[in-house]
Amino acid sequence: MISTKHSNRLLTHPELITSDEVIPGITKAEFEIRRKKLMDSVPGSNDIVVLFSAPTYYMSPHVFYPFRQNSNFLYTTGFNEPSSAVVFEKSNTAGRGYVMTLFVRPKEPEFEVWDGPRSGIEKAVETFGADQAFAISEFEGYMRKLLKRIKNSSSGSGDGDTSGQVYADIPEKSERLVKSESSTLLDICKEYNMGPQLRSASPLVQKLRLIKSEAEINLMREANKISARGFIGAMQKCRPGLNEQQLADTFESEFRKAAPSPNSNTGSGTALTRWAYVPVVASGTHALVMHYVQNNRQIKPEELVLMDAGAEYCSYASDITRTIPSNGKWTEAQKDLYSAVLSVQTECLKHCHASSGNSLNSLHKISSSLLQGALSRLGIEFSHRDFEMQLYPHHLAHYIGLDVHDTPDMTRSQQLQPGMVVTIEPGVYIPIDDKYPKHFQGIGIRIEDNVVIGENRDDSENLSLDTPKSVEAIQEVMSFPLD
Repeated sequence: MISTKHSNRLLTHPELITSDEVIPGITKAEFEIRRKKLMDSVPGSNDIVVLFSAPTYYMSPHVFYPFRQNSNFLYTTGFNEPSSAVVFEKSNTAGRGYVMTLFVRPKEPEFEVWDGPRSGIEKAVETFGADQAFAISEFEGYMRKLLKRIKNSSSGSGDGDTSGQVYADIPEKSERLVKSESSTLLDICKEYNMGPQLRSASPLVQKLRLIKSEAEINLMREANKISARGFIGAMQKCRPGLNEQQLADTFESEFRKAAPSPNSNTGSGTALTRWAYVPVVASGTHALVMHYVQNNRQIKPEELVLMDAGAEYCSYASDITRTIPSNGKWTEAQKDLYSAVLSVQTECLKHCHASSGNSLNSLHKISSSLLQGALSRLGIEFSHRDFEMQLYPHHLAHYIGLDVHDTPDMTRSQQLQPGMVVTIEPGVYIPIDDKYPKHFQGIGIRIEDNVVIGENRDDSENLSLDTPKSVEAIQEVMSFPLD
């Protein structure tokens, strides 16, 4: 196996990036706005923010997973390589109010012949907007000097001064056991007795990431469009006798072919796409498992197939779910239950705007009430516990953006704001249990769209409209088989 470990698209696919962009679709000016907002949110005049790249993960010795950058790091720098770190220092003398220092791997031809080209130290300044850049090997020495200066400055600033906080992307405890730049920072803070001054930077960055710019929404719009092509292809391919994996393969092939270039220099955006997450292609009773990803069962006649899948485009995710009849035609029971879930989603979508005063949590309560009524009208009896543990065990919604489950530190109880992008995904899962009507047993249905929140109902945008969703639309698409 000979392959490149990481892909810096600026170097490997320069035709995909215009002169004013750092990464496809996002300009240098937008990155500067992001960083300015981040540093304006840091209260102390002597505070710093330290963010780290993702590491390279290995599935076995010398066999690496495709690299995916840490989302907070990518959001603030656009730098798409491992073994990197960035330090933002507030500064009254700097023209933009802060100093940005990038630590990256230097150019080393003997390694680049194996792993692909590196940006190097010069490009870190020239392209990514850093005031200065150093080799990643210099990170520890730089931080020792910086933290010592902050500690000395803070100790003489008087009582009540909170300046001198260190905001950092602190890793999970399990990851701290592996030597890295983040663990090095923690060790230095401990050595200098600066533990009380250490804060998590993630909430600061995630608060900014929660509200998408128009450029970000454009990329998410494209991610949804190419995912729609994947769903349509999989729907047309679906028939009894196929393996679930064949639908996943068709989905991927179709969305990759459909990916556009973000500019006119090239007609193909294939290099900018990948799965946003491991897809769920769950036929029959497998649809009762929320995260069924084995995708290895043969599809049987007259059962449903639940597909929870999405493409990532230019680092931004889509997350869509559709449930379809395996042979292209619904049974009456399937149609009744699907229509019930669809009616719940349709009603919830009407409340997806800021002026409604809703939060994701309040929308979930609305969906639960609506679904309970719809199931009762179908003759399905259940206890409160059965409803929450079996029939509808997951939340209606989550934020989405650079990550599928985006900005996890942001509460779902806050009121919706314009520029948020959320999923709306009611579902119902009827176990094989005689307390439920026989004709509904073993059926799992989920319907999911991605929605840009607007101020009013007409301002919100359903990004997933190109993916067939109604009973009639799905059946019509499936009537044109894909060879």
